[in-house]
Amino acid sequence: MLTPKENNYLASLFYDEDKWGLAWADLSTGEFVSTTSTSEKLGSAILRCTPKEILLPSIGEESTTVDMPKDAAALLDTVLPDICMRTFRPASSFIPRTSGRQTRDSPFKTLDASEQAAASAILDYVDFTHHGTSALIRAPLHVESSDHMIIDSSAWRGLELAKSLGGSKASSLLQAIDSTTTPGGSRLLAAHLASPLMHLELLERRLDAVSYFYGQEQLLQRTRRQLSEVFDLERNLQRLSIGVGTPKDLKNVASTIEEARQLVELVKSHERLRHSQLPDLPGKEALGLPPLLRDCCNSLVANEQYENIAKAAEEIHAALKDDYASLNSKSGFVRAGYSSELDKWQAVLRHDPKSPEKQQLQTKYRELLGSTRLRVVFQAEKGYFLDLQHEENAKLLKNEDSRRELEKLTLFQSLKNSVRYRSEELRQMNRELTEAAVEVERVENDIFSKLRDRVLLVRDELQAMASAISQIDVVCSHAQVALDRNFTRPLLDGSCELHIEDGRHAVVEAAHLRGSNSKGMRAFVPNSLHLAAKPVGSCWLLTGPNMGGKSTFLRQNAHLVVLAQMGSFVPAKFARVGLVDKLFCRVGSADDLAADKSTFMVEMQETSTILIQATSRSLVLMDEVGRGTAVNDGVAIAGAVLEALCAKQTRTLFATHFTALSDLVGATCNGELRPYRMEVLEHQVGGKTKHLVFSHRVVEGLAAQSYGVNTAALAGCPPSVVARASELLSELTHETTVGRHTDINDVESRLQRALAVLGSLDSELVSGEGNEMRHPIDPHQILDELRQILSENGEERR
Repeated sequence: MLTPKENNYLASLFYDEDKWGLAWADLSTGEFVSTTSTSEKLGSAILRCTPKEILLPSIGEESTTVDMPKDAAALLDTVLPDICMRTFRPASSFIPRTSGRQTRDSPFKTLDASEQAAASAILDYVDFTHHGTSALIRAPLHVESSDHMIIDSSAWRGLELAKSLGGSKASSLLQAIDSTTTPGGSRLLAAHLASPLMHLELLERRLDAVSYFYGQEQLLQRTRRQLSEVFDLERNLQRLSIGVGTPKDLKNVASTIEEARQLVELVKSHERLRHSQLPDLPGKEALGLPPLLRDCCNSLVANEQYENIAKAAEEIHAALKDDYASLNSKSGFVRAGYSSELDKWQAVLRHDPKSPEKQQLQTKYRELLGSTRLRVVFQAEKGYFLDLQHEENAKLLKNEDSRRELEKLTLFQSLKNSVRYRSEELRQMNRELTEAAVEVERVENDIFSKLRDRVLLVRDELQAMASAISQIDVVCSHAQVALDRNFTRPLLDGSCELHIEDGRHAVVEAAHLRGSNSKGMRAFVPNSLHLAAKPVGSCWLLTGPNMGGKSTFLRQNAHLVVLAQMGSFVPAKFARVGLVDKLFCRVGSADDLAADKSTFMVEMQETSTILIQATSRSLVLMDEVGRGTAVNDGVAIAGAVLEALCAKQTRTLFATHFTALSDLVGATCNGELRPYRMEVLEHQVGGKTKHLVFSHRVVEGLAAQSYGVNTAALAGCPPSVVARASELLSELTHETTVGRHTDINDVESRLQRALAVLGSLDSELVSGEGNEMRHPIDPHQILDELRQILSENGEERR
């Protein structure tokens, strides 16, 4: 079902000479966009529009579709599982149009051949399913894929940017930052989130506009109130364009035009007042509206057609009633007095049972038939007729004069209690009513059509107006969120640095704020990050306990980068973001049984994609790489991955329980690797740890242990299992100091394996930060694994 805050995109793909053409259109707004993509970037390109339906060219007589790249196919399986896939026309027919809408100056002429094919497929499909409606979609707008950050499907899903893992908007980054007041603004905000920019100039334009409102809270509040009065201009226009519009759509267009004029006057009057209060210093004249806001104001009131737009709005207000209930009906929506012809016909239709004319008519027929109980009745569906009770009718039939008059009438209906007659006079009155109704409908339709055509003559300018309103709404939303939640403006540049001071997780913090009055709710703990080439170090090795906040720290920095590159302020005390070209996130996988892939296989495929595609400008988040196999294999894989990322100087956050990685590959990472850990405070009684406090602070150094047994206790494992696990872990740990085994490598391996069993409990037991059980556990299985590790001894190798 179409919702106000979501686009409803139809997308089309076409593969041609090692290049993919992608086009998408929203019939409800008229938006039409196209781009090209390589196979490795196709999944990210599709995510920019998250279509509800997608067209694929068919191959051969069996209508099989072209094979999609792995990342794109995975995207459709995981992120967009409900998408409707269709084949439409054989591939050979996906060619650019050369007639009809197409001219020598057609926008299609500038598109790549694969884009032309994809765009043409959409137009053909819409024509086929909506009977020529494609003529009312805008010309395709080409966008360069290189202008936007690439977010792969794993990152999009794992970071819960637009939807949570459960598929709802709740707990997503989009929901946490959406303070828009218009449907178009909300849709544009979602589009910006899906397409973070790589263009510094465009980003600074957005941030300058946010800063302008951020620094003038009174203007911000007044602007947001004004925006709340506008309607969904894009969809109102599109409904009128495709022939399903109503008078209500016209009224909404006219009202929005007036609200837009008032919005511009509000901003400009405030700016004049602010400017007059500035001291007369050199450069004062340059301190005007930021460029983005100035361009939006010009689109609202300074375009060449604005006079025609304003006159159309005035005419609509003059013609249509203010009562919105009447604007949804097929008639009765024109103001009295607007059309003398309409007023004349409506006077014929107007029925007043107490009018002198109607009273005289009833008196006439009563005298004619000699009955004081006869009634002249009017019903909208049947018109005028005479109504007599059966008893009265029988009485009149017995009277010769009355019977003679009754025989001149036409009996047209007999009911249980009465009979109904019509005279020639009444039939003529009904014919006049029917004619009047037809004429009223004709005149009203003519008025509606003329007003609609007048609006559609300036459709392009009105669509630009709708876009400007949405942009102002998004800017105001960013400013409002920044004020409410203490966000700061990021510094963006072309470096490969990522420096965050006191960064916070926007989604978790929002949840904390909503539950700030709840018992036991803690304030969010901010953390800092600095990634850059040595001597700073481009890779952080993050260790620490389950539930300590590693995953939150990883995600919050990815969110911060996305926010900065969509033009938003960020939840941090300070942020310097060297533009990120690609964002990768491997923060947990699931089995893909349908494709015969285990969790570990999925993890390795995602890791492979990262290692192949990541650059020094990318940001990579990796959580527990290597945990799905034997410890030695896992440590080896994780170490090799770390070395590869450090060699590329890719900005990386690498969370793990394998503390041995620091010594294993630290020397081979060329000074790019820095160890950090999640701080844990132990409260001890009698030399034993009584309970732990996870401070959620990131500090330098490696974690001393993973506290897996403590996590098992928190997760609800039976006390007997927790106690036995503690004994086994103590025995394993004791072996490394007493020397019970001479093979230190064997002891280290067994200890790492035991810690991995305990340290992975959170992956088996909880999701997110440990608030919900994910899988039932078998404590006996855990004990069996630990006993097996403990039972191994050096005699087997002697």
